[in-house]
Amino acid sequence: MKFALILVLAAGTAAAQHNWANVNSVPVGEEIRVSLEGKKSFRGQFQSVSDESLVIFAANTQQSLARAQILRVSVRSESHRKRNTLIGLGVGAGAGLGIGAGLDHSCNSSCWFNDNIGKAVFTPLGALIGTVIGVAWPTGGWHEVYRSK
Repeated sequence: MKFALILVLAAGTAAAQHNWANVNSVPVGEEIRVSLEGKKSFRGQFQSVSDESLVIFAANTQQSLARAQILRVSVRSESHRKRNTLIGLGVGAGAGLGIGAGLDHSCNSSCWFNDNIGKAVFTPLGALIGTVIGVAWPTGGWHEVYRSK
């Protein structure tokens, strides 16, 4: 049953990409990428759309592109690098604190370091590692809003 639902949702998403009306939802000034027949493409700011054409501002000129020539229209999504960095910082610090607390708890009187050194070392180390991973995590990118059949 779940497999059938996934197939229906995937088919619905693919069908939606073939809908030229999706291009109407792109805000004016949004960065878009348009692929044309003959492997030519344009990247610029969205200006307007009609049933027959798409107008973008690219290479310091306004370009009117015929719908019949357009293979694909993609929009650039917002970058979430700051959010990912903060999430990585929090998760890394939490994981480091947990590991440090576990090490501190398992340490008995024969340990060569004091009771809280595990937390003191692993919390900032985990925060550092998590921050680096958060900064490196892929974000944003291009999302297709229209594809010709």
